[in-house]
Amino acid sequence: MPAWFEISVIVVCAIGAVFFFAKYRETAATLHESERIKTHLSNDLNRYRDVPRLRALRDAVLGSKPLPTDDDGNEHLLLRDADLQLHHLVLRREATPVDDDDNITYTKNGEQVKLEELK
Repeated sequence: MPAWFEISVIVVCAIGAVFFFAKYRETAATLHESERIKTHLSNDLNRYRDVPRLRALRDAVLGSKPLPTDDDGNEHLLLRDADLQLHHLVLRREATPVDDDDNITYTKNGEQVKLEELK
């Protein structure tokens, strides 16, 4: 076999290897970017999954239509969370104005708990 043929085969294989590894890196980078975008979009969907339920809660609490009430005047609301677990909320509306220095409490598991403002 002539020397020029062996050299040309080696050069062609080297050029093919360069193109193969370049295409491999490009494909790996594209796959990595695709996984990153999929994770990002999945996180966005998880963030906004509860928005319809939160809107329903807002409309129920602030709406003009009254919620079902019991004999004690408490209003009852059933909501599902992101895991589709059903939660029963008991609300009591009070129309008294609140000063900034007043301690606001709510009842949780039969105990009065101080409301802490989000800052």
